[in-house]
Amino acid sequence: MEGFRVKLAQDDNLFEWEVAIFGPPETLYEGGYFKAQMKFPPEYPYSPPSIRFLTKVWHPNVYENGDLCISILHPPVDDPQSGELPCERWNPTQNVRTILLSVISLLNEPNTFSPANVDASVMYRRWRDSKGKDKEYENIIRKQVSGGRAEAEKDGVVIPMTLEDYCIKTKVNAPEANTDMTDFYVDDYDLDDDDDQISGEEYEDGDDSGNGES
Repeated sequence: MEGFRVKLAQDDNLFEWEVAIFGPPETLYEGGYFKAQMKFPPEYPYSPPSIRFLTKVWHPNVYENGDLCISILHPPVDDPQSGELPCERWNPTQNVRTILLSVISLLNEPNTFSPANVDASVMYRRWRDSKGKDKEYENIIRKQVSGGRAEAEKDGVVIPMTLEDYCIKTKVNAPEANTDMTDFYVDDYDLDDDDDQISGEEYEDGDDSGNGES
């Protein structure tokens, strides 16, 4: 899937995953390779998983110990003091892909209203408000990205550097595969043009799956 790789930390433990997040192209994090640990509680999906970065990440929403602070992973409770709406918090319809895409989005667009790392938040706002003239925040990120590239090389991982490589596209390589879904529906099902339904007689005549014929 686009932007990240996941695998089990141990084959016999479905509740703990190793995650590698690639920095999005055309952002400060371009070329980055950030490792993280994702843990699922026994009550999942009714309770959210947690994410802790194993790679050093200087970011307004990442604590010093690597714990990620993001609304989508906060329990679905009504907490007016947090400034978060209930709809912004965890709900069981979320999955690993939506979580990690939210993390990737957060890399480039930090939430500075309730930062986990105040110093990083102040530094980021200076960089943003100066339109990149204040380089302190940018230089730290570039240094971490450079370190991530070295780690990726050691792991034998190729980091996507372009949007085309970053966004994985499904390809059908089998020569016999039929990729025209319109033809699939028309050829395999005899549709009644008048009412867009399959009549019982047409279904019985066209379906050989239950009569033992091949």
